[in-house]
Amino acid sequence: MITRRHIRIKVMHHLYAQSTDLDMGAAVLLRNLDKSLDEVHDLFAWDISAFLRLNKEAKAHYERIAQRSAPDQATLDRIERFTSISFFEKCEQSSALSVLIEGSHVNWTDYSHHFRNLWETIYASDRFEEFTSQTPTHAGDKRFLKEMYQQHIAENEFIHDLYEDQHAQWSDDLDAAQMMTAKVLSSWKEGDTSLIIPKLFKDESDAAFGPLLVRKYFEFNGDSIRRIEEKSKNWESDRIAKMDVLVMKLCIAEWRGFEEIPVKVSLNEYLDLAKEYSTPKSSSFINGVLDKIVANLREEGLMNKVGRGTIEQ
Repeated sequence: MITRRHIRIKVMHHLYAQSTDLDMGAAVLLRNLDKSLDEVHDLFAWDISAFLRLNKEAKAHYERIAQRSAPDQATLDRIERFTSISFFEKCEQSSALSVLIEGSHVNWTDYSHHFRNLWETIYASDRFEEFTSQTPTHAGDKRFLKEMYQQHIAENEFIHDLYEDQHAQWSDDLDAAQMMTAKVLSSWKEGDTSLIIPKLFKDESDAAFGPLLVRKYFEFNGDSIRRIEEKSKNWESDRIAKMDVLVMKLCIAEWRGFEEIPVKVSLNEYLDLAKEYSTPKSSSFINGVLDKIVANLREEGLMNKVGRGTIEQ
C-alpha cells in the first residue's frame, strides 16, 4: 500500500503540471490523480509478475530436460527444488492477485529471453547450489526467495527501464510497488492457506487523502498566496521557485484542512519534499516563511486541530 508521503508527492506533481497548463480544470486534475494512484497498483502487478516469471522459466527448463531421451535426474531434482516452493502455488491460487495482474494487462512475452537468462544465472549460481543442498525448510525457502527477488528483480536495471517505458512516472512509484511485493513475500507463512495481497490504500482515510488535499489546496489558494507574499516581501516574486510556492500552499492547505494531522508532521513532510524536488536553499526559505504563517494562523484561529492533530503543536 502507498503511504501518505507518496500521495503528497503525487498531488504535488499533478498540481505542478496544472500550473503549467491553464486549460486543465480541477475535475481533470482529480481524474489524472486518481489514475496515477491506481497505476501504482498496476506497477506492483508488473513487479510481482516479473518475479513469478522466474518460476515459469524454471518449469520450462524442467520440461526441456525431461523431454530428452536420457534426462539427467539430478538436474531435474535441482530445478524441482525451486518450482516446488509452495509460495508459487499460493500465488497461482490467489484470485485477488490473478485479477490484479490480468486487470493491469501484464505481458512479459516480448522479454522471454531476458527472463530465461535470469533463470539460467540463478540456476548456475553458488547460492542456488547452496539452496538445493540444504534440507528444505520454510524459513530457508523464504529467505532464498527474498534474496532472489532483491537481487534479480528489485535491483534489475533492465526491468526498471521497461517500467519507465510503460509510464514515465513509474520511476517515482517503484519503491512503493516493491514494498508491496516484499509484503506478499513476508506474508507467506507455513501452514497458511493464502497470501496477503496489499490494497492500494491502508484505509478509507488514506484513499480520500489525495483528492481532499487537492480540494483544500484550491479552497485556500487565494488566501495562501496572500500570506506567502506578505511573509516573503524581501524576495522578488520571480526569484521564488514555482515549486517552493506550491509546496508552501500545500502545507498551508494541510494545516487548515486536516484537523487530525499535527502541524509539525505536515511541515516536516513538505520540507522533505522541498529538499528532494526543489532547489538546495528551498527548505530553509520555506521553513522561514511557513514559521511566520503558522503563527498568524494560530492567532487568527484559522487552524483548529483535534485528536492526534493536537500533538506537538
